[in-house]
Amino acid sequence: MARVYQVPRHAFPWLLAGALLASLPHLWRGPLWLAVAVPVLLGWRTLIQRGLLAMPGKLIRFPLLLAVVGATLYSHGTVLGPEAGVTLLVAAFALKMLEMFRLRDAYVAIILASFVLATTFLFSRDPLTTLYIGSALVVVMAALVGINDPESGVSPWRHLRQSGVMVLQALPLMLVFFVLVPRMPPLWNLQVNQQQAKTGMSDSMSPGEISRLSRQSGIAFRVEFDGEVPPPAQRYWRGLTYGWFDGRRWSQALPPEVRQQEYLHFANGPPPEWYEQLLAERGEPDWRYRVVMERTGQQWLYALSVPFSNRQEVGLARDLRLVRRTDIESTFDYQVDSYQMPVARQGLADWERRFYTSLPQQGGNPRARQMASEWRAGASGDAAYITRLLLWFNQEEFYYTLEPPLLGENTVDEFLFRTRRGFCEHYASSFAFMLRAAGIPARIVAGYQGGELNPLGNHLLVRQYDAHVWVEAWLQGQGWVEFDPTGAVAPTRIEQGLDAALAEYGESALTGLAGALRGVPLFARLSLLADYIEFGWAKWVLGYSQQNQLEFLSRWLGKVTPQRMVMALAAVGGVIMLAMLLWMLWRVRRPRLVWWQREHRRMTQMLSRRGVPLAPHLTTAQIVQIASQYFPAASQPLQDWQRCYDTIAYRKEITEPMVLRRQLRGLRRRVGRRLIRPMSLNPNPDQQREA
Repeated sequence: MARVYQVPRHAFPWLLAGALLASLPHLWRGPLWLAVAVPVLLGWRTLIQRGLLAMPGKLIRFPLLLAVVGATLYSHGTVLGPEAGVTLLVAAFALKMLEMFRLRDAYVAIILASFVLATTFLFSRDPLTTLYIGSALVVVMAALVGINDPESGVSPWRHLRQSGVMVLQALPLMLVFFVLVPRMPPLWNLQVNQQQAKTGMSDSMSPGEISRLSRQSGIAFRVEFDGEVPPPAQRYWRGLTYGWFDGRRWSQALPPEVRQQEYLHFANGPPPEWYEQLLAERGEPDWRYRVVMERTGQQWLYALSVPFSNRQEVGLARDLRLVRRTDIESTFDYQVDSYQMPVARQGLADWERRFYTSLPQQGGNPRARQMASEWRAGASGDAAYITRLLLWFNQEEFYYTLEPPLLGENTVDEFLFRTRRGFCEHYASSFAFMLRAAGIPARIVAGYQGGELNPLGNHLLVRQYDAHVWVEAWLQGQGWVEFDPTGAVAPTRIEQGLDAALAEYGESALTGLAGALRGVPLFARLSLLADYIEFGWAKWVLGYSQQNQLEFLSRWLGKVTPQRMVMALAAVGGVIMLAMLLWMLWRVRRPRLVWWQREHRRMTQMLSRRGVPLAPHLTTAQIVQIASQYFPAASQPLQDWQRCYDTIAYRKEITEPMVLRRQLRGLRRRVGRRLIRPMSLNPNPDQQREA
């Protein structure tokens, strides 16, 4: 039978702490049984280390493994995928601690701890998570240093210091590799938490969905402008257009006769006619900015009208919204130039007019249809009809609320003529319905409105509770024109934000602790500082894509070629390696002191600060003799310290070094408490009276 490997006493605390720190983020977000099992298994291993329990055999470990697999299947329904795989990995890692029979097993445990730490980035990559993982990595490396240090009785803190130095030494090379190594797209894409992957706006909308989204305070995206920031009334961030209405739900769709290639244009494809017209009519951009989006699991992007982006993977749709080729599975940034909405030179295509005036054939919402027909017949034109409709919303008793009552089958009729209480989707839906019922092409635009300006970084922070929908109507000779019926009911929503608008009706978007803290000035300032740090992290670290790398390196290297990249990498890496080599040679030449020599140095430094003249290279006996003349009260503790030091320094083998170390340190502190000058040696009479 193989001999059981006993982890050194000075290394085991770091190995246990590293295993716990590596597992902790997954215990927080994982199933409940994992949060119980891992501490129990690590505590079991601690009792084994102390000799209170024996190592479990295969008859115990194998059923435990089966139990872990069964619990993972019960919690996730599978053992595959990121969530289930990480849960199984963390539990198996804790089980591995129970079979640490050989030194090789200890190395495997450290490697597993590092791997478990890396899997945390699958679920979070913010600055605090990165700082936590870096700190935990120092602890794991301290365990690696400790199991390779055969010296008994050594201080565990020395391993932590050495580990910290090793990590700091690796940081310069890590930064060089991050900046210069070519950014490659991933070979595969892990779909993390597919049930909750798609956040923010959906590709369809029914009454009540946007109001539920407005209860969330999560970040949707941040925007950094080149120059002036647009006023709040112009911050309409369009992302989707809903053109199909089935009587209750508005959806993003296209007629079957329209091909996707004709409706959506990317940079590498032939431009359709509508795109060439946009290019011909645009002048100087009104706004130039950079958007840093959080992960949504969707393809649509957000921008002001009319947007053009220089990113190859970003395309423009005919309904003037930006779309990415693939889903946004990580932080994504893109540059945008926005222009004024162009004046229509031509009318709508036949399919567009049919599509954007279509309503359900079964004839729902009869009162709204009748009123739209009568009002349009009495209006001088489409613009006059729209003006009358907006005035009606403004003058009648409509209410803006996050808690609207439920609507029945005829949603528009019930809202307009019965409840009259709703959120932005209620007003946009009924307004678009009334336009289509009058024969005016209309569509709903979904996105966000507003954004909080962070003065530290001069960027806008757009949160989920800024979600908003509005309407675009086609007017002859003008083209698509934006109308916001919510602004007719609650103009404060557009100018001052959601909270100000809801406050007029006695409501608040955020409740509980989050809502209470928003009014605290200190919390508001700390939130702005945290947002500024997160924005910089997202922009310079998470958003450092292949295109950003090429743009950055082209400013320093000119034309970026593989040869120049290799030369830059070799030059910068060589300078760092040379600096590290010189630093290591300097450390090797420095005399290294053992722990009792460091205690000797602390004693002499303490006596020198108290005025004892000590020449270099004095023996301990001479030091004690001179110090006793200045401080007679400390004579006996000084002699005790000398005997203890000589015993440690001149004994060939030291037993119980930790006990002797604590004893020597305690005697030094005892001497420090006795360093009181006698009154005859104090030349100052005032100080004599105080003594």
